[in-house]
Amino acid sequence: MGHLAQREEVLRELRKRLHRNPIGLPEHATAYEILSILFSEREAWVGARFPFGAVTLKEISQAVGIAEPELSEILEGMARKGLVISTKKAEERRYVLAMSMTGFFEFSFLWSCDCLPRELLYEQVYESRQIRVL
Repeated sequence: MGHLAQREEVLRELRKRLHRNPIGLPEHATAYEILSILFSEREAWVGARFPFGAVTLKEISQAVGIAEPELSEILEGMARKGLVISTKKAEERRYVLAMSMTGFFEFSFLWSCDCLPRELLYEQVYESRQIRVL
């Protein structure tokens, strides 16, 4: 039971972080269901602590306290699911945490990643139309 409570807390932290974006993610049960489909617990933990803007692997590593080699693997998995956007500028890779409503919802559907239960995700996003942005 403790593990479930810990996962729920991490998802609450992630939702709060995403709500601080220009287009936020309001408190709603469906929002948590969607986040739990898209993010593993480790990815949610990284996302909740993700710095704002386009940041380097080193900057993210310092913010989340995970060594760069392990963090790089986590971020690449998140990028495959459309949860982060990865760009390269001046030979340096930078990452941006995708926004929720106009970001990872769309990216998750556009990119072909068999790592997500698409039908369940479609149903939850459809249900999320009930979420009102404040």
